[in-house]
Amino acid sequence: MAMDLNAKAAYIRGLMTGMEFDPESKNGKIIAAMMDLLEEMAATVVEHDDALDQVYDELETLDQDLDDVVSDLYELEDDEDDEDDEEPADLYEVTCPNCGAVVTVDEDTLLSQDLTCPNCHAAFDIEIKDEEDEDEEPNSEE
Repeated sequence: MAMDLNAKAAYIRGLMTGMEFDPESKNGKIIAAMMDLLEEMAATVVEHDDALDQVYDELETLDQDLDDVVSDLYELEDDEDDEDDEEPADLYEVTCPNCGAVVTVDEDTLLSQDLTCPNCHAAFDIEIKDEEDEDEEPNSEE
């Protein structure tokens, strides 16, 4: 198992003590000051690592919460899209040539060959005119 920074600094401090290190000599004062600095830096780095771990944990929780919100939002949008898909197709009014009743039919029924009046049950064909054809007819009479 790897030692953390505080343990490594304590190990070096132990080596200095075991060597009967003289902190009062010129070189000893510098090494003792460096050892104190090393211990403070190690403690600070460990604190920052702990704080960073906590931030990562909180960020992970927020990320999961956001995923839940996004999933709920798209689920609602999908439900709304499903409702939109259920809208009826375009409807057309057709007048029966036999009885004169106006019948509302969808496009599939309109394009089928078997068009039957629900009022008099007479079968009939219809002629589909484009809007452009209707616009051109009055112009051609002029």
